[in-house]
Amino acid sequence: MRLDDSPQRKYLSEQIRSIAVVSLYADGFERLTPRQRVLAYYLAQAGLAGDDIYTDQISAYGLRLTDLLDNLVGHLDEIDSELGAKISDYAKLVWIHHGNYDLDSYRKFTPDFTFEQLKEVALAAWKRGARFGLRDKKQLNEALVGLRDSIFNPDYKPMLTVKNPPAGHDVISASSCNFYDNVTLQEVQSFKERYKLNSRVAKFRGKLVEQPYRAGTPDGKVRPGRYAKQLRRMISFIQLAIRRADPEQRAVLRKLIRFYRTGFEKDWLDYNIAWVKLNPTVDMISGFVETYLDPRNAKGSFETIVSFVDPEATRLMQRLAENAEYFEMHAPWKDEYKKRDFKPPVANAINVLVATGDGGPFCPGGINLPNEQAIREKYGTKSVLLNNIMHAAAAAIGEKAAVEFSSSEEERVRAVKHRLRARDLLVALHEIVGHGSGKVSERLKEDPHAYLKEYYSTLEECRADLVALWSFWDPKLAEIGVTNHQEVAKAGYDAYVRSALVLLNRYSDSLTIEEDHDRATQLIINYTMHRNGSIQQIEKNSKIFLRVRDHTAMRDAVGELLSELMRIKAEGDYDSIKKLVVEHAVRVNTSWRDQVVERCKRINLPKKAAFIMPILKPIHDKRGRIIDAGLRYPESFTELQLHLFKQKRNP
Repeated sequence: MRLDDSPQRKYLSEQIRSIAVVSLYADGFERLTPRQRVLAYYLAQAGLAGDDIYTDQISAYGLRLTDLLDNLVGHLDEIDSELGAKISDYAKLVWIHHGNYDLDSYRKFTPDFTFEQLKEVALAAWKRGARFGLRDKKQLNEALVGLRDSIFNPDYKPMLTVKNPPAGHDVISASSCNFYDNVTLQEVQSFKERYKLNSRVAKFRGKLVEQPYRAGTPDGKVRPGRYAKQLRRMISFIQLAIRRADPEQRAVLRKLIRFYRTGFEKDWLDYNIAWVKLNPTVDMISGFVETYLDPRNAKGSFETIVSFVDPEATRLMQRLAENAEYFEMHAPWKDEYKKRDFKPPVANAINVLVATGDGGPFCPGGINLPNEQAIREKYGTKSVLLNNIMHAAAAAIGEKAAVEFSSSEEERVRAVKHRLRARDLLVALHEIVGHGSGKVSERLKEDPHAYLKEYYSTLEECRADLVALWSFWDPKLAEIGVTNHQEVAKAGYDAYVRSALVLLNRYSDSLTIEEDHDRATQLIINYTMHRNGSIQQIEKNSKIFLRVRDHTAMRDAVGELLSELMRIKAEGDYDSIKKLVVEHAVRVNTSWRDQVVERCKRINLPKKAAFIMPILKPIHDKRGRIIDAGLRYPESFTELQLHLFKQKRNP
């Protein structure tokens, strides 16, 4: 049996509203051993088994909404083609976002059809055999009515996450994410949480209750908690994966199972300490990892990413990792905040096979974990560049943004020559040198996020970007193999400044920016513009551009801001980070935004890319045992989603 049945290679599958749907290819999978491919298969199945967790974390009605659409989409053939296309596109947007909130602006999006049309189509699907997991048409009617406001009313739970709430609200009451239920920020702050990262806090009969995410232990000493069904199924696949793993990886996976059973913080830390030391060919990121979605920056969103190392693309990553101590010592912040007991990080370029929950289908270009500061300082970090993700996005979207938003022909030419190299370098430096750098004051008794609260993630993403921008000009990069070093650095600065304009396309209906990575970019650009004018707004042919007037002066401002952010993190200075974020990162420049939205629409530039992941398929011997695994590449996002839906119904 062939290991790879990929169609003739194409990247851009379709564009839904402003989302590019991109096919992802996993070149090199066939060069893994059969044992490694089966390991990857079982780890991927574990990730897929937990995918619903993230959907439920986004909204309390998310699983009911996705179940409705999963059942409905297979029964659209006999209805009006225009209405069918509208329902199909809405379903794809919901699947991609794990709900009906835009994961950039955090605003709810609504469909282009009416409730009456949805009801008519659902009842017609019922007649053709769709049962929606319900007993009768009465239950179907009740289910549709129960979802009416959630789907169609833009003012019902309008914002997923709000970190700067309007008057009369706190960050929890203004947010719709499902980490809290019927509680206020004041109540949560006075409540002692045992499971800060992996629980939901709710009020029942006037009493606050913590609902930990855990499967429970087989001996019954730790009772099952929220998401026990999904976590138990994940554990069953991880146990099968253990049989194919090397001894060191088996021990790490057993620690992950232990955490998924107990939910204890100690077990999470034990797993991360073991995982960060491991450098296998086939690896998995899994857990309640990132806290961006929680307005308090405390609760972790579920994600899993299964990947394998790309040896060729890894060379630059490893050279940067080998020199991480050099970059630390040459950082612009005070010596008292520099790490001394230095452990070089694990750094690889990887090819993603499956990314679920918060990991996909919107995938980052790079990742640095663990997030816990104490582990970073004592045990180091693991950084990965998602090689096939970045390649697929670039191949699908091309150079539209660089052509439209470059302020001069010189900048355009430099972008064409060097932007991809600069992009890879920015991501690598951000992850390896940025997130893994720095030391906090011994006066802090908890992780810095406990002090910096809702602004911690913005600070940390901004700090990592600044480390990359600062390091761009270091001659060490030329020594380790970055050719045309100065031109790559200029292209990197140019591209970063352009991105501050382009990202406004994501906020066509918003006055504020809530997403932490976007806030980080705005903070850097606005601070630098006001600090020394090294970035300028110019106008040509009635178009607004941002250009770097003086690359050296921009680096000076970058170093100044970076030094201050490191101080803020190290000292847990909440008031200072709040002031910086509120002044420079929150408000949308609407005059820029309106023009950017029009220009992006004219050139059909997508806001971001969502990826159609490969399907891993088991290969059996004559006795039915799985002895290998291959890849199948779906031709559409709908094909992938319906395959996963059938898998959920018939595990």
